[in-house]
Amino acid sequence: MKNAVETQFDALLAAKPSQAYTFDPRRLGPKDRAIVALLRAEGLKGKACLDVGPGTGRWLTFLAGEGAGPLAAADISAEALRRCAPLCAKTVKADLTRERLDFPDDAFDVTVSFEVLEHIPYPDNYVAELLRVTRPGGLLLLSVPNVASLISRIRLVLGALPPAISHDPTHLRHYRQRDVAALFARFGQRPTFAPTSFSLNPLDPKSRLRLPSCRLTASLDDSLLFSLRPEKPGRAAP
Repeated sequence: MKNAVETQFDALLAAKPSQAYTFDPRRLGPKDRAIVALLRAEGLKGKACLDVGPGTGRWLTFLAGEGAGPLAAADISAEALRRCAPLCAKTVKADLTRERLDFPDDAFDVTVSFEVLEHIPYPDNYVAELLRVTRPGGLLLLSVPNVASLISRIRLVLGALPPAISHDPTHLRHYRQRDVAALFARFGQRPTFAPTSFSLNPLDPKSRLRLPSCRLTASLDDSLLFSLRPEKPGRAAP
């Protein structure tokens, strides 16, 4: 039987039309520009890459355009995998709350997973699996909504919930920068946070009224973008 997250994302993705993605920096927001820069700095040509939670395949499209490959995708949503299958050598359906990914250890040079962590009620298996399938020294790049963003703090003063809580009922856990650091520290890993931007509009967190961030203010960003260089073993400390 499908759970609520699987049902919602199957329906959401089925309703989204196909589209041509562009990665022109002039048309990207600060977070996407940061993702592009971090991935391109890796030198993607010929590198095996995995997207966990690929949605409609936007970042798989980017990876393919950079000459990365083979590409793979993993998701709880069968609809997401159907949409992404033409870009991938392999797709895997898995509930990462409890299931292993059907890939061998150290299979990927680069693993990305954007806005997925917040949907997982018990994240230990998810983190362990991302670390397991990413080779030591490879790139693991993730993002998660920031429950302590600047706009979230303003909304609380005004009596409104942070967007990370109020805008999506499938957000099952909520993270600040320190929570992300503590989670990965249990696996012996230290994430590096990349500054992006934060909104200034408490009524519309996706407004273009925003300021670019820096390392000193990254804890206030709307979304926490962070990278790791996995060191094995990646198992949670008891």
